[in-house]
Amino acid sequence: MREQIMGRFVGARVRRVEDRRLLSGRGRYVDDVVVPNMAHAAFVRSPLPHALIRGIDTTRAAAVAGVHAIFTGADIAAITNPLMGMLSLPGLYDPWHWALAVDRVRLVGDPVAIVIATSRAVAEDAAELVDVDYEELEPIATLAHAHDPSRPAIWPKAKGNIVYAASESFGDVDAAFAGADRVISETFRQHRHANQPMETRGTVAEVDADGNLTLHAAHQAAHSLKWAMALCLARRPEWMSVRDMFRQREQTKAIFAGAREFLRGHPKMMQDAQSITPVMLRQIVKDPMRMIHLNRALLGLMATPKEDLPHVVTGDIGGAFGSKNSVLREDIALCAVAQRLGRSIKWIEDRNEHLVLGGQARDEQVAVEAAVMNDGTVRGLRAKLTMDAGAYPAFPFGAPMFCRIIQTMFPGPYRFDAMQFDIEVVSSNKPSYVAYRGPWAVETWVRERLFDVIARELGISRAEIRLRNIIGPEMLPTSMVTGPTLDVRMSARTTLERALEIADFDHWAEHQAAAREQGHRLGLGIATYIEAAPGPPGFMDYVAPGLSALAAEPIHAVLERDGGVTVHTQQVPHGQGHETTLAQVAADELGVPVEAVRVRYGDTNIAPFGIAGTGGSRSAAMAGGAVGVAAHTLREHIVDIAADLLEASPADIVIEDGGIHVAGIPAMSRTFRDIAEEAMRRGVVGNTDRLGRGEAIRIHQDWNGGEGGWAQSTHVCWVDVDLETGQVTIPRYAVVEDCGQMINPAIVEGQIRGGVAQGVGAVFYEKTTYGEDGQPRSGTFMDYLIPTTMEIPEIEIHHVETPSDIAYNYRGVGEGGMIGAPAAITNAVEDALADLGVRITEQHLPPTRILELAGVIPERTDR
Repeated sequence: MREQIMGRFVGARVRRVEDRRLLSGRGRYVDDVVVPNMAHAAFVRSPLPHALIRGIDTTRAAAVAGVHAIFTGADIAAITNPLMGMLSLPGLYDPWHWALAVDRVRLVGDPVAIVIATSRAVAEDAAELVDVDYEELEPIATLAHAHDPSRPAIWPKAKGNIVYAASESFGDVDAAFAGADRVISETFRQHRHANQPMETRGTVAEVDADGNLTLHAAHQAAHSLKWAMALCLARRPEWMSVRDMFRQREQTKAIFAGAREFLRGHPKMMQDAQSITPVMLRQIVKDPMRMIHLNRALLGLMATPKEDLPHVVTGDIGGAFGSKNSVLREDIALCAVAQRLGRSIKWIEDRNEHLVLGGQARDEQVAVEAAVMNDGTVRGLRAKLTMDAGAYPAFPFGAPMFCRIIQTMFPGPYRFDAMQFDIEVVSSNKPSYVAYRGPWAVETWVRERLFDVIARELGISRAEIRLRNIIGPEMLPTSMVTGPTLDVRMSARTTLERALEIADFDHWAEHQAAAREQGHRLGLGIATYIEAAPGPPGFMDYVAPGLSALAAEPIHAVLERDGGVTVHTQQVPHGQGHETTLAQVAADELGVPVEAVRVRYGDTNIAPFGIAGTGGSRSAAMAGGAVGVAAHTLREHIVDIAADLLEASPADIVIEDGGIHVAGIPAMSRTFRDIAEEAMRRGVVGNTDRLGRGEAIRIHQDWNGGEGGWAQSTHVCWVDVDLETGQVTIPRYAVVEDCGQMINPAIVEGQIRGGVAQGVGAVFYEKTTYGEDGQPRSGTFMDYLIPTTMEIPEIEIHHVETPSDIAYNYRGVGEGGMIGAPAAITNAVEDALADLGVRITEQHLPPTRILELAGVIPERTDR
């Protein structure tokens, strides 16, 4: 029966069900939230990148009509717990920090106070009147500054401004290099980006008459935000200390009883906590104050009744790209103040704040050596990654986690015998390093640039060097040299061969020469990669032990009492089309129309518990698979009840178009509502011990992703370089993609095109810059350029669907476009300028840089 219903909607270009609501102005974003008696917040922010705070005078600001209250960093520290990172690795110092700066500011825009007023305008005006006495310190604005021992440490307990250092070898690296015919080396630099979704960050902290907190937030992981906020806001009772716990027995017994009841209701959270406990202990040894703060937070959380925990609602989100996956310091201050004042408060970030503070990414330097044979075979690699993490580590996971992902992914779809990878993460007086669409993308850019460099040095084809090193189907299953498994569905070589055919690569040199005679300087670039989508089982354990325990995807599939079907997910869509794709999977399994399935998300009172949220190309593979299994189990319950009602064998029950009947006898039928009523009469509830309001049967499913977890792709980019203006146009762009069975090809293609568009922006337009003084120079869209539809080429997409007998052969595709595009584009530009001896080692290529590389104008020294 399962095979009979699969495929009606999965694989079809179903129109996105959410679009009518969003495009007609009926979306509900965080700035649309208005609650009674709501005040507004603005933050007092540092104009200096690095300074000690000697004093704060709020007198003038407090006198402004309409100002309700002003809280300084010290005030907020007195009523909150600090943020403490969840990642621990040998060689890592992960500093805890307060919501607002208390004694030191560490970047321009660092919040030092929060002003609450009747309107946003009043709050912003008053914030300008707060006087802060700063003692300026030397800034850390460059890698050279970070390595300068004479400059002050941003975090005094760190070893200077290096907060993480590690080195790991895979295979016999020395032997690989000793046996090589030559060693080819280069250093590549990827510039800093600012995540720029259409909607900036924002929050409404709603406090009801009983003091209960509901947090309306533009955030990618509702449960993660809830528990982070609960920890930061939980205050240990005055009587309660570790010593007092053994004295105040009745209170302690009550608290532990409440904790046991809570953990029984959240068994997965307990498992997750056990997996990360060793991680936290390593950090505590490095910084004993962390233990004190953690003790206070945990004891406070234990003393908090379940009904007093924060409630998080995400609503619609206008894009994120990773910038809304971390817990904001501003949110903690906002919620603490709202609870203290007993009133609701709204804060919406403006565009300048988002450009300067809203989270930034990339900013990496990679020095790489390749052990190369004269036939083009690459036997081994040595690489050193240096990453600028900014001032404050993002919570819950900061820059070191992304370094580890980059290390794990560095081999890509290629076979190497050995690899050594060194990591160095430095602090600077810049915003936090956060996830940005394909946060490990530098591995693809560096590796694919390196292959072009090797090909040119050896005098062989850029296509041939890839074909000689890429893992082919005859080698599968296998493992990357760094450990993760590659199963038989790994089709990177297939995508490469198909892309080379599409590009007619064998005749490219002739075409290029002919175009040159016509005055066109053309170039062709190739990039092949695999995308952890979200990677095979256990993939995140290669990043840090225990992280894979956090990755299982929970789903509730529910038959409502009215006969409707609802899917509850912890995913939080922000443009990906989850309301459509998850409904397609459920509809196929259940035999109902897509419009009969409702997808609900973004409310921690309803959504199943999971902290991963939406990100990491995990939604199709994880949520799609979980929905498929849960809906199939729900269908079995429906079939069993229908068979009894119709006095037929379950094997003879047919469900199609939302109706249930006996095979060959359509008149013998029942409705989904009939089944729901019978389930309630029998007390059949599914596989859970309790139902929600209006539910007849609920199926809970935790899904670990099954096998595989890789998407693979090859990008081909054609460019035309004008050496009079430095302008680069892209006359053609093609993508060959294999993401397994496509749930909705239209949505897949939209995700790919969006990613490629961001890749175009990354190479030619977007760059966050700072002066030597640590001052940001790209605080508006006049300075931080975003490509428009006029700059984005037509993008051809060719699909490969590797056959598989796996039931839910879905893999994510959300980040791939952004991963492959910068490599393909920069390789194409270098190809266009190759006769001039140009080697591209920096990713950002605005017109002036093109002219510098070509020798048309002198090189600047202040870039």
